[in-house]
Amino acid sequence: MKKIISSIAVATLFCLTLSAQGNQGNFEFGENADFSIRKGIFSAETVSYVAFGDHNLLKADSDFETNKGKALTEFFMNIVELRVHPYETGMFTLGVDFDWDYYRLRNTYFWQPDASKEKVSIASMEGSGLKRIKKSRLSVRTLSVPLAFEQRFDKFTLRLGAAAEYNFPAISRFKGESKDGATVKEWKNGEHFSKQIKTNPFTYNVFGALSYGGVGVYVKYCPVTQFEAGYGPQFKSITFGIISGLGM
Repeated sequence: MKKIISSIAVATLFCLTLSAQGNQGNFEFGENADFSIRKGIFSAETVSYVAFGDHNLLKADSDFETNKGKALTEFFMNIVELRVHPYETGMFTLGVDFDWDYYRLRNTYFWQPDASKEKVSIASMEGSGLKRIKKSRLSVRTLSVPLAFEQRFDKFTLRLGAAAEYNFPAISRFKGESKDGATVKEWKNGEHFSKQIKTNPFTYNVFGALSYGGVGVYVKYCPVTQFEAGYGPQFKSITFGIISGLGM
């Protein structure tokens, strides 16, 4: 995963540098250490926004809906964004984002991978040999390609679009305490750890955001579950959160 992100970033910076040198465009590092270039109606920028939000489940299977934790969160950031400016206050964008989604359960339940490590289910602490569950987390990492239209109104910025997503296999991690008082931490291996839980490889979402002075709110609707049927929780979601960097 780190190699993929590094390769995208290095290739992007290399291409933008060549473009700036060859086309004599405006090339600069922004105030937030991002990289940007502008040539006529075309521009490109790296790390143009970051966001943090909370998932709200829609049409989730009953087991997940009943036992979900308080925090079903996502964090995403832009890696690179290509822009077309048809007029001064509006632009069309095509980008690459990296997303992290985290799904937690109530304190007395945890994610339990099966023997194949490709399927995960919800298990109860009762009868498990555990005294306490400190953390049980199911995470999905996603590369998304958002296509959007962005319009500025003085200090306000409105952004609408849709994104195609590629989901990597999900990861299950666990930390708790056994009945004999020993700490059970399975971050890289163990019975409750897996890094190959099957997801739906390709999904999509639609989104909208409104910001003022570069900071605002966003909403995202995901009509397709991230997990293959029979391998993980089934749900759709609508996400609300805070986004920084739009219109800057």
